[in-house]
Amino acid sequence: MPEIQEVAEKTFRLEAPLPQVNNIFSVYLIQEGGGVLIEPGPAATTPYIQEGMKKLGMKGLAYVIPTHIHLDHGGGVGRLASLFPQAQVVLHPQGVRHMIDPARLIESTKMAFGPDWEQHYGPILPVPQAQVKTPQDGEVIPVDGRRLQIIYSPGHAPHHLSVLDQKTGGLFCGEALGVPEYGVDSPPLPYAAPPGFDLEVYLETMDKLRALKPKILFYSHGGVGREPEKLIPLAKENARAFGEIIQRLAHNLAALPHLLQPDQIAVVHIAIFPHRYIEVEVFITRIGMGLAHIVIHPAGP
Repeated sequence: MPEIQEVAEKTFRLEAPLPQVNNIFSVYLIQEGGGVLIEPGPAATTPYIQEGMKKLGMKGLAYVIPTHIHLDHGGGVGRLASLFPQAQVVLHPQGVRHMIDPARLIESTKMAFGPDWEQHYGPILPVPQAQVKTPQDGEVIPVDGRRLQIIYSPGHAPHHLSVLDQKTGGLFCGEALGVPEYGVDSPPLPYAAPPGFDLEVYLETMDKLRALKPKILFYSHGGVGREPEKLIPLAKENARAFGEIIQRLAHNLAALPHLLQPDQIAVVHIAIFPHRYIEVEVFITRIGMGLAHIVIHPAGP
């Protein structure tokens, strides 16, 4: 049985562990208005979601809302759409075509996660077009006694959105405000996902979300942040530091990915983050024929 915690009024966080994946998937269920699921995660988390819904007495879903279409956030949307055909799948406009026909998404997923990704995360299935809802930036979705405001929040990815629950002040921020690697009170680190990552847009989004004055941050990897006014500026400062690191790497090591063999990893830099993270190892990984991703890994708190 998955662990379920009520983190705000009728808002439940379900932690869906995948034994073969070293990551935390936070799924959120709102027990109101026919049921709302935010951040479904990959398809492999679906059994945990079904168990959690059963425990909460939720028989259906009115809305399924991934913050973006990357595998670890929206990979399970197609499977959930088939299980709950009455549910509307809320997507950023730039993510719609890749959810309806996920062929290109599957190819990029294979590049980023390796050829055996489906074995670990489950398949990416298409979402029926009739179930897709594409809200405008700032549009409010009424759910019985609460209003869920959709906020376009690009930077981490152009198809990223966040959800502000105006009833609780809770902000489902995906990866738009970084990820707290060492617990919800630690300074969030940026997550960059080439090729869609845009640092300047990422920083603008942080300002945009901070202006909403959220009371709670519902992270997608990790728990719940109770001090947004403290955490968002820290996330922004770390993101700026990340940008400086990448600029130096791009200047000095532009040719490095082409020198690596497929699946080879190189530690290429040590840097300092402004808050609490002393040594930061920057890894460049080459998978297949190109640069797949850059990971910032804190060596210690």
